[in-house]
Amino acid sequence: MTVLPLPPLVAKALTDSGYDLISSQDDGWLAAVTSGSRETVLVQVVGEGVLLALPEAGAAAMIGLEISDRVPPTGMASIGLARGAPHIYEALRVLHTLLVHPIAVLSAQVETRLAAIPETERTREVRQRIGQDVFREALMDLWQGRCAVTGLTLPPQLLRASHAKPWAKATHSERLDPFNGLLLSIHLDAMFDVGLIAFSDEGLLLCSRHLDDSVRRHFSVSDGQRLRTHSPGHIPYLAWHREHVFQGA
Repeated sequence: MTVLPLPPLVAKALTDSGYDLISSQDDGWLAAVTSGSRETVLVQVVGEGVLLALPEAGAAAMIGLEISDRVPPTGMASIGLARGAPHIYEALRVLHTLLVHPIAVLSAQVETRLAAIPETERTREVRQRIGQDVFREALMDLWQGRCAVTGLTLPPQLLRASHAKPWAKATHSERLDPFNGLLLSIHLDAMFDVGLIAFSDEGLLLCSRHLDDSVRRHFSVSDGQRLRTHSPGHIPYLAWHREHVFQGA
């Protein structure tokens, strides 16, 4: 496999997505560090596209990279290939959020905020509220502060962090997993929460038969709309929502 120099487009994609280039490594890899977490990923340009070596097993598949059969470099757990500029940009963007907001860090943030509250006030409801606040912050980053369907940059008060697998049904790690959420405008969040809309594995919006046509027209909601982007990591959660929450097409 021929290793190529780092093209300006790839360097710009790394910079725009919040990475700092550090140094060259063995076997043609280049180290890039995420600003905000100091996690390192390795980058290598080859004829087919851009290889990313990641510190977590399974991460390459979750962010939509083609899995490589190469042995990961020391300290890395998986390698994936991105083809073309849009794929590279999207993979780096999603990866940055996951590295800056891993579940373990989000969980620690919940405990830190909870510790600042008097012990007698640390009810289950308070823990849930804090957890949902932390989850929302991660989703604001993942979706760049824009509705996952319309793409509109709305005032934060008009955006909701919607769990596909609800808090009450999810495990501790699922509750804080950014892939278990969609950042939606208020009306779409309300519909998604009660199962009046759902999303296919391909990201297509599905309307329930219980969602009246007049309501669809009023809110400009229709079959054929789609998530403006999503990753393989979202798919199991979207499938759970269709099976257990969605009120049927």
